[in-house]
Amino acid sequence: MKLNKNAKQLLEKQILVVLQGQSGKSGSSGRWPMPVLKTTNEASIHSEPFVAESFYKNIQQLKKKGYTLKRISQLFRYPSCLARLTMIFRSRTIWSLDRKQQLEMYNDFADILSCIYKKNKFCLNGKNILWPATYQKKMYSRFKKKKKIIPQDIIAQLDGRLWQYSEMIFPRWHNLAHEYHGPYGHKEKLLIKEWHDLKGPYEKVFKNFPHKKITCYEFYKNNTIILDIHNRLLTKMPFQNTITEAFVEINGKLIDKKNVQKLIMTIDTFLTKGAQYLAKLNKSNLKINNALIEFYSIKPLADELKKSWKPPLGVYKSIKRKTLPANTRKILKKLQYYYFHNSRKNIKIQYDPSKIFK
Repeated sequence: MKLNKNAKQLLEKQILVVLQGQSGKSGSSGRWPMPVLKTTNEASIHSEPFVAESFYKNIQQLKKKGYTLKRISQLFRYPSCLARLTMIFRSRTIWSLDRKQQLEMYNDFADILSCIYKKNKFCLNGKNILWPATYQKKMYSRFKKKKKIIPQDIIAQLDGRLWQYSEMIFPRWHNLAHEYHGPYGHKEKLLIKEWHDLKGPYEKVFKNFPHKKITCYEFYKNNTIILDIHNRLLTKMPFQNTITEAFVEINGKLIDKKNVQKLIMTIDTFLTKGAQYLAKLNKSNLKINNALIEFYSIKPLADELKKSWKPPLGVYKSIKRKTLPANTRKILKKLQYYYFHNSRKNIKIQYDPSKIFK
């Protein structure tokens, strides 16, 4: 079995995204949970093999029930939440799946993901298009006569707070709480920021957040925006400075400036609580939380099959084990080396399932 066309395109996009994300002076992207853990690999080495097995088996079960890959894709509302699954292929050497199954999984995964985009699959030209043309026109008409415009400085404050909050709910995989999509339109373009799953998957500290979803509609001019498959946003100029109009929606209703300011105060309260909660976590806690986050990315499959989405006992046993098996230690050591030795060749060997990685 070989990689199909979609799989090859996805792999190339993944290599580029990781290369760009690890282009800092340290040779790594430097995200949570460092410095408590040396790299994110120290946490994911326990969970990725189980996530892979779960994803593969769930897809096979749905196929047996008559589901097409296109129908399976409709279980996922946002592409970037699923796209993060590209990261797990680096640990494939220690998976229970053989090479044929790994290639089958990657092909199915790429085909499913490609169906979610309306155009420009895998954000190949820097756009993340999720709305069909007819809906785009409808949304433009909706905002034409609206008066609840949010000033540039206020929308920037809200965006910044929501970004911090999403990183607290889903550390490392923060795009499980947001989907930036667009840009839509021509001269005056529209970028959508859907902040979703804001109560988090498991932490009690976030369960009382008053809203599950907040959507920001941000019109802008004279700027260049690039989005990638992991929902990272790059702009030629500071985005705030090019916003012409902005609107904020909660539960289908637009809110005014006063209520946005109240919302910012509410988020600040949860940011304080979240920081206190995260500061108390030890290595074991961090690894368990990481496993929960990874499994949450494929929760729609478990929900459709009416089974638990949470990690199996094997994940917890692996985390509690004092020493890792020899083959796992070997892979972890190699991944940690690659983490700080960034090159296209090193990234490709990690994520390309058609290559042997030992």
